[in-house]
Amino acid sequence: MKDKTYLISKIALFLTAIIWGSTFVVVKGATDTMPSNFIMAIRFTVGSIVLGIIFRKKFKLIDRGYIIGGLVMGGSLWISFIVQVVGLALDTTPGKSAFLTAIYCVVVPFLYWIVFKDRPDKFNFIAAFICIIGIGMVSLNEKLTISMGDI
Repeated sequence: MKDKTYLISKIALFLTAIIWGSTFVVVKGATDTMPSNFIMAIRFTVGSIVLGIIFRKKFKLIDRGYIIGGLVMGGSLWISFIVQVVGLALDTTPGKSAFLTAIYCVVVPFLYWIVFKDRPDKFNFIAAFICIIGIGMVSLNEKLTISMGDI
């Protein structure tokens, strides 16, 4: 049974990566025909409807704290998505956008450090250093400048 669960989890992780990565190509194509804010409105509306259906029984638990927290998290999410979509609309590639977006994995321990005063370990610093090199290799062009879409 454990082997079956392990296999299912690996397949699910693989499918998640495929879906996540393919959205960059879809959004890049969508920016050719629709404004960035319209794309975001569609994504957030569909997401809200789906989550509303799934968690409809939890609505009675909503209070002021949930609303304030939701606005802060939703606003942060919107800002990150709109920056990503505008970057794709300008002149970056889906692959570069995906790589630059994925650096949040390296940034999280440092944000945690700022909030909770718990210093990242040496592996986090090494990962951040490698990530900075990767950003340079992906984003810098032959004139050693960065395009507006990558910024």
